[in-house]
Amino acid sequence: AVTRPDALNADGSINQMFFKPKKVVFESASKRWTDVERAALYAGLEAHGVGEWSTMKGADKVLADWDTLTLRVKASRMMGTQSLARYPKGWKANKATVDGEYAKHKRVGEATGCWKSGTLVEDDHGSA
Repeated sequence: AVTRPDALNADGSINQMFFKPKKVVFESASKRWTDVERAALYAGLEAHGVGEWSTMKGADKVLADWDTLTLRVKASRMMGTQSLARYPKGWKANKATVDGEYAKHKRVGEATGCWKSGTLVEDDHGSA
């Protein structure tokens, strides 16, 4: 194995500072989700459905500033699931249904030990 010279100290031990991030960027207050944006995403899920992130961005100017990846991640967190793959593209849900999915995922996650940071995560076998 070859190790970069700057990753090692003079005595051959690992230079821990090499692995420390040079710059840490924190989310600024201006990039945090507001209640208005959250409501717009709920409305987008009801009108357009899961996977229709670009359509949502085009239909609602409140969501236009967010990229599609961020919309997908935020929607998955609102539903309390690591993966939206269990939902067919275009699956539509209102706020009550989305909140119900979150509660269901939380129950399953807590029962199986797969509830991490407010999200149902896949276990070692790819299921929950």
